[in-house]
Amino acid sequence: MDDLCSYVDVFHGSGRIDLPEPEGIAKAWYFIKAICGNTHPAACLPFGRLSAGCYCAGYPTGYGNHRGNYSPDSLRTFGDKMRCLGFSHLHQSGTGAIDIYYNYAVTTPFYGDIYDSARFFNMKDEVAKPGYYTVRLEESDIKCELTVSNLAAVHRYTFGEKGGQVAVDLSNDGFLSNDPKQRGYSEKTEIRLVGSNAFEAEVVMQGLPLYIYGICESASDIVLWRDYLPLRKETELSLGKVLDNYGVSFTLPDKGTYEMKLSISAKSIEKARRDALSESRGFDAVAADACKKWNDVLSAIEIDAPTERDRRIFYSNMYHSLVKPSDWSGENFVGDGDDFVTDFATMWDIYKTQLPLLFTLYPEISRKILNTFFSFCESEGHFPHTLTLSKHYKNSHSSQARMLAEHSICDAFYRGIGADYKRALKAAEKDLFSRHYDDFHNGSIKRATHVVDVAEGCAAMAEAARRMGADAGVFERYKDCWQDVFDTKTGLMTEESDYYEGSEWNYSFRLMSDMEKRIEIAGGRERFAALLDRFFGYTSPGDTSARFEGFNNESDMEAPYAYHYAGRHDRLCEVLDAGRRYMFSDGRGGLPGNNDSGGLSSLYVWNVCGIFPVSGQDLMIIGSPYMKKTVFHLHNGRTFTVRREGEGIYVRRAVLDGNELSDLSFSAERMMQGGELVLLMSSEP
Repeated sequence: MDDLCSYVDVFHGSGRIDLPEPEGIAKAWYFIKAICGNTHPAACLPFGRLSAGCYCAGYPTGYGNHRGNYSPDSLRTFGDKMRCLGFSHLHQSGTGAIDIYYNYAVTTPFYGDIYDSARFFNMKDEVAKPGYYTVRLEESDIKCELTVSNLAAVHRYTFGEKGGQVAVDLSNDGFLSNDPKQRGYSEKTEIRLVGSNAFEAEVVMQGLPLYIYGICESASDIVLWRDYLPLRKETELSLGKVLDNYGVSFTLPDKGTYEMKLSISAKSIEKARRDALSESRGFDAVAADACKKWNDVLSAIEIDAPTERDRRIFYSNMYHSLVKPSDWSGENFVGDGDDFVTDFATMWDIYKTQLPLLFTLYPEISRKILNTFFSFCESEGHFPHTLTLSKHYKNSHSSQARMLAEHSICDAFYRGIGADYKRALKAAEKDLFSRHYDDFHNGSIKRATHVVDVAEGCAAMAEAARRMGADAGVFERYKDCWQDVFDTKTGLMTEESDYYEGSEWNYSFRLMSDMEKRIEIAGGRERFAALLDRFFGYTSPGDTSARFEGFNNESDMEAPYAYHYAGRHDRLCEVLDAGRRYMFSDGRGGLPGNNDSGGLSSLYVWNVCGIFPVSGQDLMIIGSPYMKKTVFHLHNGRTFTVRREGEGIYVRRAVLDGNELSDLSFSAERMMQGGELVLLMSSEP
């Protein structure tokens, strides 16, 4: 097997956008959000529980030198370069302002007094690859290395002098910031020393008890500290909600290399201790196994790329598509069942692109995701819109979107993921009539987009129910109500609505279950195509009030594929080609906007392979393939190959296993049967 990890740049998307100067149609596109991808290079596993990486106090992952950024006009920083305070555990990936930022248990190797661990160090020799991160602290010349296993983070520090120590700050939650939306404080803390080389702690972060166990077997001593003062006579520390920093510090007997292991559990301190102590392998073995796990998941898609650079961009995007969500099975703090997946921080980003990718390729995490949705709904009375390590899971009434889990359930169903789908139907009905949809049922809903969300969620569940031989009546009742929020005069959604991060234009080109009716409301196919032409800048290029956001924002990621229904596949190919050329690149600045837990990077994967999933529907739309050949190793053991023949960006013919596809689409169920899709290309429409 190829070493696909060697093609991954884990720093991809972690810095300020650095993209080619747009030309052609891409010149008309208009960014609305901060110009950074917000990824991080921390060591982690695919869908891993823990991550271990450099803590620079940067927004939003703890990495980098970015402050909170919400505008494309400038990128605010707190210095010209990054500096490192230590290494934190648990990170978001590619998100924006979600108010829950983790960065727990900041661990710092240092010399001197405990107060010396609170300084920022200059960084040099920074290197990372999947499952491994290293940097050298310039002032102390301490070499720092981190890796992770399924259950523990493993640190390795090399000290060139005597007097080395390792501090673990157990108070940190979020960033070093006075903004209450960016930093929280534990409501309760209990820390106990275990012998001379270990500690166990309970901290209540974001309202949720977390249990942390850390051990440095070669340490000669360990001490509690508060406000950076040692508590040498104490072996336990009990605190309520305080604004101090506090934690433990290991003393090392001599210069040399030392390893430390740390685990975090949402269940119990016994679980955290067991997880840490069960990892008996040394650092190198853990890092090698992490790389192997990444190679295994990356190999689910094989590509024949035009250049080595294209190969690097592809696998860097694929890597960042598989960091989240996080498998915390055995740690369920919401409902019943052992399967438990969290860090659905941005469901409305990932449901369109990333989750269909997982359901196509990775059956184990897919099954666990579905079971998490089911048990959550049965416990809370509704499906989650977001789910993180936080008490905020109690409120899934989001301003972004509604009924996203229903789309994902149908996507998994059409791709043959094993689950109890009769249970899914019951849960979806429970969700539809939960208190979170009272405004929909009583007609007081404020966002027209939410009406469409509910209608499309019901349409998706109704079709799935029919295919199961179940009663679809309750969902059929609401599947057409989306028509009430479209204006036949403009052909768009109503202006009389609030819109989240966009306008009626950004939401009017959603890929609906009844596109025939949608186009009729727009005034026919030609009128629909004309609206798309204005949106993408073919006409009125200077009018940014009605403009595609250039993949900078998730609200219209799938909008180019609306050209498929307008009979203008040539335009679809042109937009996708311009997006690949000018919106995605390599390096830290290679993403055009927040990656949002893999939503944007997985969009790139689909686009360059030449096929796109329509979420909630049994439908794949053919786009414009860039890769010469792509082989999907499907979760059922079959393969589905997309091969392009000829030059140019336009698809002239599409042939699936010898049968020509007249409308340049096919079903997801057909894809899962395997086969070869040959796309004959042309340089002319």
